[in-house]
Amino acid sequence: MGLILSLLIVLSSFIAYQVYRIQCQRNEIVRRNECGTVVQHWTLEPFTGFDFQIKMHMSIPFLHQLHQRYRHTFQVGTLISHPALITTAKENICGINSSKDFGVEPMRLPGMEYFCGKGFITTDGDTWNHSKRMLRPSFDGSNLRDLSILRDEIDTLLESLPKDGSASDLQPLLYTAFLNSALYFVLGVLPSQISNDAPLTAEKFVKSFHGALVYSMFRTVLGRAWKLLPQARYIQTCATAHKFIDFYVEKALQEHDHNDITRCKRSLMKDLASQTDDKAYIRYQVIQGMMAAQDTTSELLTNAFFLLARNSEYWTRLHTEIVEAGDERFEVDRLIASKLISNILLETLRICPIFPLIGRVALRDTKLPVGGGLQQDLPVFVPQGTKVVMSYYSVHRNESVFGDDVETFRPDRWDDIHPAQWEFMAFGGGNRTCLGRQKALIEASYVLARFGHAFEGIRSMDSREWQGELKMTCKSANGCKVAFY
Repeated sequence: MGLILSLLIVLSSFIAYQVYRIQCQRNEIVRRNECGTVVQHWTLEPFTGFDFQIKMHMSIPFLHQLHQRYRHTFQVGTLISHPALITTAKENICGINSSKDFGVEPMRLPGMEYFCGKGFITTDGDTWNHSKRMLRPSFDGSNLRDLSILRDEIDTLLESLPKDGSASDLQPLLYTAFLNSALYFVLGVLPSQISNDAPLTAEKFVKSFHGALVYSMFRTVLGRAWKLLPQARYIQTCATAHKFIDFYVEKALQEHDHNDITRCKRSLMKDLASQTDDKAYIRYQVIQGMMAAQDTTSELLTNAFFLLARNSEYWTRLHTEIVEAGDERFEVDRLIASKLISNILLETLRICPIFPLIGRVALRDTKLPVGGGLQQDLPVFVPQGTKVVMSYYSVHRNESVFGDDVETFRPDRWDDIHPAQWEFMAFGGGNRTCLGRQKALIEASYVLARFGHAFEGIRSMDSREWQGELKMTCKSANGCKVAFY
């Protein structure tokens, strides 16, 4: 017993010495680079801060609460890995999003490459630039303004809703409508048009796609620890999704070889097939395109309806505006020009951002402009490999920018406020600004107008407050249970 106690004392002393030595080294690096020390938040699991990572993803307001305690910049103290740096300072957000010193590849590619390869979601530098250039033609004006597929999906959705004030959960209904629309945008086919000789039905493909996506997200959160888990089920799920995509890649390439591409409906896959015959490359760009498009707009609308149902005066104004707009009420130009619709969407994105936090990794030793010292006005040294997290949920609750009622849904505030470039981050910024921003706003505006025209009123059928559930995007954990009349 005495020997065990002695060994524990020696081990504890060694760990304490190593912690002290590492901290001294970090402090010396900070001093040598003329930077300030950053306030520390210590976690329950002090070696890697894994419990902090889990809580950060499980509780959306968590980082905002810590920012209220530590102000705009703090770091998560760890004993083994680099401390994670958390910031909401607009100077830092600008630096992280605009500099080539920060990227995503070390954080995302190891866990996601098997499923979705190298593309604009998983890489940096030249590979990322090439992927973005290949995808850009699919987001030209004419393609974004074609709402014919979405119109049919919303027709079906509206017909399915009860008109007697009964409750409906809009979240799965909007998800299905936009999934079908996204499939058409990406693959050029609707689920009802899936070829009989396709290797999977649309339902089986969607199931395998989302299974592989969830596994990939889980692997990314775990970091290197995912290698300790069984891989067989993940590999099989990815292979199933790949088989379906590869079938349509082959068809797109055949159509292009026979000069049929011009008479076929535009799709992201067909645009890619006109630029390259690399089947694996097309497959992975298509998957990443689906990952980006699958539920972003549907969740924006789910959150908008959730908030409108609790603030019905805005719905009354929406209904009146759409009814009085006449025959051009659903024209894209008129929708874009609607200040009320724009304000509703911006306020929804402010309160319930689709991406409430965004992480980057320092690709080399670098600095951030502010966050160090007692006043947090000194530069911060960021060693290579450090993870930095920007809490956009907290950025959107800056009272000096948005007013002192930041938790209140008040779309009219956008008539008077003018956030600077790095103070409102609904669509990101800098090098990785969302490529589909215009597409999402046009489609969301159209759906709001259709619902506003169809129904005089809306009311909430759920007393619970909005709660976020973060996976690839942030969705409402409790759905959107409302009634129309």
